[in-house]
Amino acid sequence: MAVNEINLFSLLSEVEKGLIVIPDFQRDFIWKLGQIEELLNSVINGYFIGSILMLESSIDNPRFGIRLIKGVKRTNVDRRNFPTIKYILDGQQRITSLYYAFFEPNEPLSEEDSTVFKFYLKVDTLEVYGLKDPKDIVNRLRNITSERLRDQIFRSYEEVYKNTYGIDIRSSPSMGIFKDEKSFENYLKNANLTSEGIRELENLFKKIQDYTVPVIILPDNISNKDLVNTFERINRTGTPLNIFELAVARYYPLGINLNQLKEFSFKICRPSLLPLPFDEVDVLKVIAILKEREPKSQNLLDLVENHNEERRIENVAEFNDLWETAVEYLTQAWERVREIYGGGNVKLGNRKIRLIPYTTMLVPLAVMLYEIEQGGETAELYKKVDFWYWCSVFSQRYSHGVDAKSFSDVKLIKEWFEDSQKIPNILPVFEFVKEEMLKASRTSALAKGFYNLLILNNPKDLLTGQPITLTECQVDHIFPKSQFGREADNIFNLTIISTQTNQIKGDSLPSEFLERCFGSHGNNENSLEETFESHFISKDALRALEKDDLDKFIQIRSEYFINVLKKKLSF
Repeated sequence: MAVNEINLFSLLSEVEKGLIVIPDFQRDFIWKLGQIEELLNSVINGYFIGSILMLESSIDNPRFGIRLIKGVKRTNVDRRNFPTIKYILDGQQRITSLYYAFFEPNEPLSEEDSTVFKFYLKVDTLEVYGLKDPKDIVNRLRNITSERLRDQIFRSYEEVYKNTYGIDIRSSPSMGIFKDEKSFENYLKNANLTSEGIRELENLFKKIQDYTVPVIILPDNISNKDLVNTFERINRTGTPLNIFELAVARYYPLGINLNQLKEFSFKICRPSLLPLPFDEVDVLKVIAILKEREPKSQNLLDLVENHNEERRIENVAEFNDLWETAVEYLTQAWERVREIYGGGNVKLGNRKIRLIPYTTMLVPLAVMLYEIEQGGETAELYKKVDFWYWCSVFSQRYSHGVDAKSFSDVKLIKEWFEDSQKIPNILPVFEFVKEEMLKASRTSALAKGFYNLLILNNPKDLLTGQPITLTECQVDHIFPKSQFGREADNIFNLTIISTQTNQIKGDSLPSEFLERCFGSHGNNENSLEETFESHFISKDALRALEKDDLDKFIQIRSEYFINVLKKKLSF
């Protein structure tokens, strides 16, 4: 890719003609006034403002949907004589700012402020200031018909600008005079300037007119893969572009409105359970796997196989059906994680956490649930999916390489559905799981998996022996951190405890709290052991609590839990 130095006003002229455009997935113009002023001051001083990345495209078969630059109302050329357009991929904010300042469209600068701005040059310091245009402000005051009052309002702005910025908007040049020679000469005719002042402005005019911008133009035939990789690189230093925004533009010319699909389906998708733990990109990934494609970024841009006109209506209907299916089964996957796998919300310290070890697992789980329904919804099939789920959580398989793993896992489980002898080799190494859990943080995926299984074990209140209401509980230490320091943050020193019991426990030593629990259980040792065992705390672990021995307690409880896990993952 060659970098070409292109004259700024050649670029802006193409913008004015509608030959340089924005792909419709790009974000709206968001720059603040100060950013535009800084950019213009850089141009005035000849400073580098960064390179612009563009994509060339045929006008007859545009790569994406098209949006004109802010302020350009319509295409100003006969496009039959211009076979190509250029999309701005990186540099929208800069090009829009420069076009707005030099071409001065009669349009508000932003959605937040409905006023037209003009950018004035303070000649003595060569600084640019963006100011609300008083003419536009007065024109908007339609309820004030008195010309005298309107003129008074205009003059009040004049005074403010003179006193605050030292700019007389009747005589100070705006950036619009520098866009071409005719505009510049018209200004000089009416300006009351000294010979020296004229020379300074003429030098500045030439400097601005000669200003060039480095531009990289990608060819129309660049592959989706290379285009996505380019976007990922250029967005690492800014706000990352979501692959969905690329997909919106990619499918729009085919008659598929992804934004509309997203808005409608997510609005009716169990609104009481919002916010959703999956997003629109996950929906595209499910569609990709349903179409037997790996859900990597470039494949998400090519989910409609036949682009010809004859099949366009069928393609749109097929894709819309797949979208609805994907949303439906992602919702089912989430509900299964919540209701069957214990992935609800609990309070950890002063904040609530969602107990889903890997939200990335919702994509393959959604496809597996779809396949189960096609296969007859037997208990055996659900059991196989459960095996895959817990093996994946405790082997941390979804901590990286997610897209490839999602695709291969669905394939493996589908084969297992069809042939019970093809058990996938995904069983975790239990000793490794134990070692990883001993050093994992209390908000890690392993910790969440541990809390999930605690919930599924129906933990009883440590004091009362009654079932714990999850909405009124929290995850907290058994050995208090205030007395045992950082060692107390070990996963195996945490449990689910009711808010009321946790307040009573406070910073008590385990031996003191255990004695209180024993009394509240009527001094019945069997009842006490049953309650604590619902927390994966065995009789031997109780002995460690009696002696306030944290290390011994963690050792015993970790071994007990690994045995529980082994039984759960036996098939």
